[in-house]
Amino acid sequence: MRKTILFTVLFSCCFLCYCHVKDSTLIKGKLKWDRENILDFPPTVKIINARNSMFTKELIVDSLGQFSTRLPKGKYSIVPSKSYHWQGEEIIRINAQKSSKKFVIKKHDSKVSLILKLKTLKEPHLIGSRGILFNFNNKSGKHIDSFMETYMDYYQVPGASLAVIKNSEIIFKNSYGVKNAKTNETVNQGTLFEAGSITKIVFAFAVMRLYEREEIDLDRPLYQYLPHTEINDDRYELITARHVLSHQTGISNWPKKDSNGQFKLNFTPGTKYGYSGKAYEYLKEVIESITSKTIDDILKEEVLAPLRIKNMYFKENEHIKKHGANGHKNNIPSDIFLTNRTMVSYTMQTTSESLAKFALALYNRKGLKKTTYEEMFKIHSTRTDGTKWGLGVRIQDSKDGITYGHSGSTNRGFISNLIFYDASGLGYVILTNSQMGGFLSLPLLNEYLILGKTNYR
Repeated sequence: MRKTILFTVLFSCCFLCYCHVKDSTLIKGKLKWDRENILDFPPTVKIINARNSMFTKELIVDSLGQFSTRLPKGKYSIVPSKSYHWQGEEIIRINAQKSSKKFVIKKHDSKVSLILKLKTLKEPHLIGSRGILFNFNNKSGKHIDSFMETYMDYYQVPGASLAVIKNSEIIFKNSYGVKNAKTNETVNQGTLFEAGSITKIVFAFAVMRLYEREEIDLDRPLYQYLPHTEINDDRYELITARHVLSHQTGISNWPKKDSNGQFKLNFTPGTKYGYSGKAYEYLKEVIESITSKTIDDILKEEVLAPLRIKNMYFKENEHIKKHGANGHKNNIPSDIFLTNRTMVSYTMQTTSESLAKFALALYNRKGLKKTTYEEMFKIHSTRTDGTKWGLGVRIQDSKDGITYGHSGSTNRGFISNLIFYDASGLGYVILTNSQMGGFLSLPLLNEYLILGKTNYR
């Protein structure tokens, strides 16, 4: 085994080094698209040695689609490094199977010219004029499965978990794909996904429970409960729980500290919107100080127990190790996220069904008084793109009415979304283990299930 590994390493090193010797052959190539309206090119391509596919060389592509290198004699193939390409905010899906070219370098070749034609895949169009949930029937589940599988293949999303709500219940749920693109272990209903920033809305619910019992005043400056030693800015004494939950603290999402380990605010608290995970962590510390409890006990007592929710975890345990999905970036799996510290801004791992039960609790106004929900769902700040924020809740307008929810993403490659329409009672939770899952979570799934293709790009 060791000899095989050593041979592989030595062969690979020799192959890469030999590409630069004098008797190697100059390779000059150019990329061409099969569609004239695509203006730029992928940043790299790969050349693969036919003798052993493990021996590859990645080449940089310039702005004109040109690339070059030197190679020894032999048989090779050239392929795109990725099966998709970004053009601004648009994604161009490359048909990897049909966008490859084989070539041979003979002993006396001084130069080889190549043209690699990149063939594209057309985006599926499965969205009707009206969302499928308005006429949901016995066959609708199969149509949803087909939609998910088709778009997951197109956008190269390894795995996903979906739960759909209507009329105060979960009417459909299913899991798709794999937890890990290398091991191909399948996703099931018990698979845990990182929910990222959706953790914030769960924490906000707990805070509102404490607010109801007058354990915290939403408008009392937080420093009066617990000073924040990292903020070197007198304006921070204006920060309240209301500012934190509606993203108006002036604290950067994750601020860079100076040489003294401190940072300043971006603006005066309460004057405008500015998303901040760090501010949520400050409020967490305040809550722990006020209650003399750990945040784990608080989340259990104020969210999981009263709403009877299982399979929702905020820090590492054996269940996550066994049932957690791997995130993916560029289709490469990341390690399962394990942390021994609960971060209320992003560490929740859960299933789509459990998160859908939480969404239904919000829709049905469970666990909090009516007046508390009115405060939570009231508009407190507005983002520059027009998205509004309540207390821990994203609020958006649509042709089908107001929506409430939250989205999430993590640097390990998870994208998720929770959304429900207050007037119609329609909604869904989607969890994906790829950075490409954003296309599924919003807007495509939202249009397919609820809005229809009138909003289609």
